[in-house]
Amino acid sequence: MGLVLNSEFLNAQSLNQFGVKAGVNMMGIHSKLDETSSTKNKTGFFVGVFMEFVRTVDFSIQPEINYSSTDNLVNDNISLLHIPILLKYKLGNKFEIYGGPESQFLLKVSNTNIKNDNYKKFILAADLGASFLISENLSLDARYNLALSKYIDYGYNSYKKLNCIQIGLAYKFDN
Repeated sequence: MGLVLNSEFLNAQSLNQFGVKAGVNMMGIHSKLDETSSTKNKTGFFVGVFMEFVRTVDFSIQPEINYSSTDNLVNDNISLLHIPILLKYKLGNKFEIYGGPESQFLLKVSNTNIKNDNYKKFILAADLGASFLISENLSLDARYNLALSKYIDYGYNSYKKLNCIQIGLAYKFDN
């Protein structure tokens, strides 16, 4: 039995795959100013690369590096670098679910100096999503990204957070 399990583990090791992804990024900018809160939604895009490390037939770990760009409240452009580490679980032959932590780096807000102390250059988030496997190499992905930290902090009870939904296609290259 140990030989069978080791053989399955070794076969899974050879299935590690590099891939690319791109899609639409729908960002909700949640603002809280004193006792008032509001959310504005803006649409943009994301592109990225990933490496899927297959651990067993049904389980894998997938680190990614993604760039996103989205309009801000006053039509400024927010640029972020997303670095999630996702734990993926395969459900049957066509579906996968995944989740994990994500580090985000605020790269730019056009027409704004992000070097002042209100802007946070490092943002922590959590991802939860699912994939539909269109073919062996192509999948349709959808995920929700929940901001755990603020990207602008004005002080006591006044801040802004970035939550987003990303929907896109991912392509895995053959080994």
